[in-house]
Amino acid sequence: MKIAIIGAMEKEVIEYRNIYDMKLINQEKKLYIGKKNDNEIYLIESGIGKVNAARTTQYMIDKYDIDIVISSGCAGSLTSKVKIFDTIISSYVTYHDFYPKRIMEISTPNNGIIQADKELIEKARNVLENRNRSFHIGSIASGDSFVTNDSERDSIYNETEALAVDMESASIGHVCTENKIPFLSLRVISDFADGEEEQEEKAAQISTLTIVDLIDCL
Repeated sequence: MKIAIIGAMEKEVIEYRNIYDMKLINQEKKLYIGKKNDNEIYLIESGIGKVNAARTTQYMIDKYDIDIVISSGCAGSLTSKVKIFDTIISSYVTYHDFYPKRIMEISTPNNGIIQADKELIEKARNVLENRNRSFHIGSIASGDSFVTNDSERDSIYNETEALAVDMESASIGHVCTENKIPFLSLRVISDFADGEEEQEEKAAQISTLTIVDLIDCL
């Protein structure tokens, strides 16, 4: 099986390189390859934002005939019940900056409710339960903005009811769905989307270790 792991920033992908003893195969695209059991694992740094994530996802699908795509990294919490270092397993992904909403509903898969792969969701749930890690299964909302104040955060939550916000998951899921490729976004909370101190490096490490455990189950 060919598995693509996509992270937006170096801090979201760097740990995988050592864990899988990965080899750089495309310096321009920051693309690495490794193996675990019978799986080929492709690791790529997409850059921040929806367009970068979408073009990277399509590139990986077209160039390497990928079987599964996993979005790895950090996210901001949109609700007080989701704490720093909690893991979010995406039930679905959506956009928070696609207006008016009726245009999103006719222009994106499933009326903007882009479903993650059910089997991957269950496998991730089992991993996190077995490791006794704090997690939530719910939606992630993406948009091309850093959410740095309470007002904007609360507005996104009220509009989408998502548990977390990032800048890539929805476009990765969008492209995967259009290509009929199973995907999952697994994000760890690094901040409360309020402009206060972020814990991105540790959150990224937790995301990495969980996805490594998940891949062991595939």
